[in-house]
Amino acid sequence: MNKTVYFLSSSQQRSLIAEGWAEKLSVPNWTFKSAGWVDAKDQELSVLAMKELCIDISSFPRTRIEIPDLDQASVIVKIQDSEYDEDISLPSDLEKKVIYWHLPNPRKRSRNQVEEWARYQEICDEIALKVKSLETILPDFN
Repeated sequence: MNKTVYFLSSSQQRSLIAEGWAEKLSVPNWTFKSAGWVDAKDQELSVLAMKELCIDISSFPRTRIEIPDLDQASVIVKIQDSEYDEDISLPSDLEKKVIYWHLPNPRKRSRNQVEEWARYQEICDEIALKVKSLETILPDFN
């Protein structure tokens, strides 16, 4: 039976990047999904930053999180910029499944589009490293 990791970020841009990297992992019987908790304006820069790395996330579904979906998840990775993102409160019974990643929100930390683009390129690398670390911990989740 497949287990599911749900990546969550405010507007889903960072969680889409995480889902894209996670699809490259060697962890059998795991599936990966992403969602956001606020409506996204667009995901153009996250898609372009990943395309630069030859990873196409353009067809990944843009989803606003629904708590019943999280009930089915084996692991929830909550990606949040603690200074700039609104928090999403999860039911207490889900907390045992949550891994917290505090990562900057490129859109909210940039003064212009050029700076935002550079931040998306940087965040792709940071997320890649964090996703890679999941290979060692996912087998421990039941």
